[in-house]
Amino acid sequence: MLNLIAVFLVCSGIGIAVHIAIDLTHRPQSMKIMNAVWILSALWGSYLALWAYNKFGRSVPMKVEDDGMKMDMSGMKDNMAMDMAMPGEMSMKGMQRPYWQSVALSALHCGAGCTLADIIGEWFTNYVPVTVAGSQLFGNWVLDFILALMIGVYFQFYAIREMEKKSVGNALARAFKADFFSLLSWQVGMYGWMAIVYFVLFINEPLPKDTWIFWFMMQLAMLFGFFCAYPMNALLIKLGIKKGM
Repeated sequence: MLNLIAVFLVCSGIGIAVHIAIDLTHRPQSMKIMNAVWILSALWGSYLALWAYNKFGRSVPMKVEDDGMKMDMSGMKDNMAMDMAMPGEMSMKGMQRPYWQSVALSALHCGAGCTLADIIGEWFTNYVPVTVAGSQLFGNWVLDFILALMIGVYFQFYAIREMEKKSVGNALARAFKADFFSLLSWQVGMYGWMAIVYFVLFINEPLPKDTWIFWFMMQLAMLFGFFCAYPMNALLIKLGIKKGM
């Protein structure tokens, strides 16, 4: 039964990621890096990610009619504030994204880097074992964290450079400052769940990385990561260390 659930949800995540990727070709995000964020979030978030994307992530396309250039105003009032507003700033309509959505997007932005890093790291260590203090598990986690920090800082750097005209050095420093604690909180939640998986749920049996159940457990780990990163992102935004998305 667990294997069937794992197959269903992992395949659902992949399918939803493909669906969102196709939709983004017609409705690209105003901030380019968010295209990758939504696709990566779908891999672990599955139906929750699809709900979030449809709720506050989907952009509204522009339509051209014969009597001139006209914008399709259907639903534009809500979506203009969502898609045109820069992080932490008022939109062109004088509206602002709801706070909980802004925090959620900031957490997802951080989590996308972690997701990509864990996919790369876990498959790499499946074929090339990495040990730290004699433990392959700790070796995996250290490698995953380093990769997540590198990719996460790059994602943050990309967003800062899109929003503001900053020097490379200044943007990198800001990206590291904004992403480190957010990423750390995400990884704490993820590692906490995987510790339960390895030392409680599957303590008496191996959990190979090339199985559906392993990647289902990783989906759940990312969800726990999001739960931990959400309050941290709210705090970082409140302190002005990080801007809301």
